[in-house]
Amino acid sequence: MQKNPLDIPISSNHLYNLARTNQLTASALEYSLRKIKIIPNAKTWQKIIDNLLLLLGTILLVVGIIFFFAYNWADLNYFSKFGLLQASILILAVFASWRGLERLEAKVALLATAVLLGTLLAVYGQTYQTGADAFGLFMTWAILIIPWVLLGSFAPLWLLLLVLLNLSLILYYQQVINPSCYGICTDLYLLLFMLNGTAMLVWENAQQRNIAWLRRHWLGVIIFSIALIVLIIPTLYAILSNNRQNDLLLMLAVSLYLTTTALALWYYRYQRHDLLLLAACILGLLIVFTSLTYKLLPFDNVLNMLILALVIIGQATLATNWLQAVAQTWQKEAQ
Repeated sequence: MQKNPLDIPISSNHLYNLARTNQLTASALEYSLRKIKIIPNAKTWQKIIDNLLLLLGTILLVVGIIFFFAYNWADLNYFSKFGLLQASILILAVFASWRGLERLEAKVALLATAVLLGTLLAVYGQTYQTGADAFGLFMTWAILIIPWVLLGSFAPLWLLLLVLLNLSLILYYQQVINPSCYGICTDLYLLLFMLNGTAMLVWENAQQRNIAWLRRHWLGVIIFSIALIVLIIPTLYAILSNNRQNDLLLMLAVSLYLTTTALALWYYRYQRHDLLLLAACILGLLIVFTSLTYKLLPFDNVLNMLILALVIIGQATLATNWLQAVAQTWQKEAQ
């Protein structure tokens, strides 16, 4: 049954199509785009600038505190080092509580306290020369900010937690699990994929449950890119390297990469439309196929470069045409 046009949510694609068929004038198109907030109005621009200045000011504040300690380290006594940092964290936490955690400035202040907490741990370790492994710092940092992450409901806080967990896992592997591993450690990449793949599933679940603050598209793009990269690296190693150690793990990583990419292409093409994540999958495939082509070419280097250039151009053309066709198909389905 054909959808009632009045029941279809308006989008910029619909408006541009109406303008192309002369059903909307240029002024009407601009007015409509402003109404659906594709083109920011004066109030929206003011809010954007306010948010950017807030973020910039917070970054400068945190960086200033860190560099203050780095520059004046030898001249500060223990009380000054810990007192200034703890006072900064306390002031920012009180400010966040006073403003209310539903406000952006409070969330940014909470993010700043989480960053300064890591600085406090680093100062503690440097001052008392605890001799603890580096992974302990990042793991402790991640554990201590969990209450703020849960209370803040702020996507950058969750990204900070994920970064700390990744660093903790990498350093723990290098310092405890396999200190003698050099080069490509396939089992480490598989562990990183499990961590970031789980984070991606959590993000996708937030999409389904319509959790607004966790549905930030940039967050999903970053997590998905990390999950793909940690599989692409061992896949490229399996293609380009003549060393065949840990063949079983390498084949597992390659199989996981191909399976993940195939599932992602199907999911973001047919289940939840996301052109950017489709493009990320295609880019990964282009990199892998180009590397495989280079490995299989039996010719001299000059001819290899020419063939590779033609292969890259052909792949990019096909990928662009396919993505455009997918976008047009989605547009027709929405009408």
